[in-house]
Amino acid sequence: MKVDKFKRQGTPRVSTGGRLDVNFFLSYSTDEHSGRELIIDILNSERSFIPLEDILKGEILMIGKNRFMDVELTDRDLLPETQEAREIGVQIELINGDLVEGTFHTDLPSDKLRLSDYFNHTPQFIYLCRDQDDVILNKDYILSLKHK
Repeated sequence: MKVDKFKRQGTPRVSTGGRLDVNFFLSYSTDEHSGRELIIDILNSERSFIPLEDILKGEILMIGKNRFMDVELTDRDLLPETQEAREIGVQIELINGDLVEGTFHTDLPSDKLRLSDYFNHTPQFIYLCRDQDDVILNKDYILSLKHK
C-alpha cells in the first residue's frame, strides 16, 4: 500500500564532516501530534534507517540516522504551538569543536527550565532555532552547553 508523502529538504552532517543535501519523506498526518509529520518526528522515531532522497543524484538511500551529528534546515519545521512555548537560549559545543547558538522551545514547567531538565526530558534529537537555518542536533554529539 502506497502512503502519500511530501518532501522537506535538510542537510544531515556526520562527525567526520561529511554532509549531504537530501529530501526527507514526510506524512501529511501523524499519531504523535496534530498536523503533518515533521523531520524531527522521523529522527526521533523507532526506525534506525530512514529513506532519504539524495537531491544531487536523485537516488533514494537508506541511511542510519543515529550517525547524524546534526541536520541543518533551510526552512523552520516546527508546529505553531511549539514556537509559542518558553525559550531557553543556549550556546553548544559539539564534539568536533563547532559552536552553535540558538534557542530551544519547551513546554516544561517554569521550575524545570534548567538545561539539565531540558536535556534529560527530551528525545535523542532536539530542535535548535537560530536566526538563519535552524538545526536539529543529535545529543550524542554535544560536548558541552551553557545558558546564553
